[in-house]
Amino acid sequence: MNRLVPAWLSPHRTVLLALVALAVYTFALAAVDIGDEGFGYRPAALVRSLVVVIVVSAVVTYACAAVVRVPPNSDSWLITALILFFVMPVGVDAGTLKAAALGAVAASLSKYVLVWRRRLIVNPVVAGAVTCYVFSYAQIGGIAYLSWWVASRELLIPMIVIGVLTITALREWPLIVAYLAAALSTAAIAAAVHPTGHTLALILNSTPLLFLGVFMLPEPLTSPATRRPRLAYGALVGTLMYSSIYVKVTETYAFGFDPEIALLVGCLFAFAVRLASGTARRVPLDVSTSPMVASTYRVSADGRVAFRPGQWATVSTPHWRWPLWVRSRRVFSFASAPNASSDAGLVEFGFTVSHTPSRFKDALIGGARRAYVDNVGGDFVLAPRVRRSSRVVLISSGIGITPFASMLRSLLDDGEDLAGLAIVHVVRAADRAAYADLVERAAASGALVGCVVSAELADGFDAESLREVLPSAWTSADATHYFISGAPAFVGSTARSVRRVDPRTLLRPWRIHTDSFTGY
Repeated sequence: MNRLVPAWLSPHRTVLLALVALAVYTFALAAVDIGDEGFGYRPAALVRSLVVVIVVSAVVTYACAAVVRVPPNSDSWLITALILFFVMPVGVDAGTLKAAALGAVAASLSKYVLVWRRRLIVNPVVAGAVTCYVFSYAQIGGIAYLSWWVASRELLIPMIVIGVLTITALREWPLIVAYLAAALSTAAIAAAVHPTGHTLALILNSTPLLFLGVFMLPEPLTSPATRRPRLAYGALVGTLMYSSIYVKVTETYAFGFDPEIALLVGCLFAFAVRLASGTARRVPLDVSTSPMVASTYRVSADGRVAFRPGQWATVSTPHWRWPLWVRSRRVFSFASAPNASSDAGLVEFGFTVSHTPSRFKDALIGGARRAYVDNVGGDFVLAPRVRRSSRVVLISSGIGITPFASMLRSLLDDGEDLAGLAIVHVVRAADRAAYADLVERAAASGALVGCVVSAELADGFDAESLREVLPSAWTSADATHYFISGAPAFVGSTARSVRRVDPRTLLRPWRIHTDSFTGY
């Protein structure tokens, strides 16, 4: 199904469109709802809430951005506002409207105050929700209690449909499965211990299990960016949400893991993971962009970034005047070796352009000098145990060779013998072979190299073509690992061909490693 996701549908656009779709359905439901047993919210009250969170979020965000002199990312603040719309109480009176405004203020401020070296620590919506939680329980200012009103029977079906489409487009099913499995298992245990505890119907109809999992849990800047910590993060939040653990604090208040508190703990866990990996900060870059080969550009930057060869970075170039639908973030794989960043403070990325480049790429080509690394992650790395004990085949299409450039530079810098490495690079035209000099250096160090010029195979290898490129000694080896990088269509087609050429990968799927980005 990922092949049906269009290239223009970035993760931020996906979430924004999904939230808009859910909001439109909500307003339609409120408009046609009749009787006392229905949805229960009137369009006028929903409009008041929506206007408050959007206006307050916009004003506070741009005011803070003006103070620090860094433009906000164009769509981020609106996503935060729309999530708050579904979390904060509906604006039926002064208390609920004050809660919506307070949540929006706290969420927007958190992006500039609750930070570690310019990087978010907690999900902004969590910051807004926890602030309202504290004010309401302390009975300060007449702030209404959080309602999470999106968790309702009337919104269950659209939430399921929109959620499935959103998570599929985001490719976040492993995280969501870990979260749901932990949540439902914990709820089942709690229900067995306390018969009055959560039931499945109550969980789906009255708790934000789905909404939090779809729209808040995968937030990229406040969740772990590698597989194992990410799965642990999802399981931790799901477990805490339905643990039914309460600690009596006063005669009238018992602390429990409400949804916003559970996700707060998850965000702190993710922050600890980032601190341990050296990726907890937002790194400013002084960039310069130059042509590399046909329709391909090299971005060289001064900045010290911690990463592993093969990982990606979320790079942003925010602008004051860019409209909401223009992306100010893109994901690029590192082309440089980690020691170039740690020793000399240099990093490199590569990208291609079509006939009409995006506003983001056009800004880089046009001479943009300031960019930011907002996030670093990915599991597309050549683990030492794999490198030592296995033959490794690197298969790429076009600029998909970028993560392999980082791997090769790291291996060559370490003086390693590359006899156990095969490199297959397919390009549409000979003048588009990026990093050809690096591939030649790898061949001189013992790597088996195959460069293929084919517009047809650039969209994916078939089994017969793959057999022609790779000697049978490689595909018949007991523990060959295959790394495949490029556009989603190329990665999917080539991975299927690898399974036909090397049937043992059907029983050992972990030997096929894939890395697909639409930006390639």
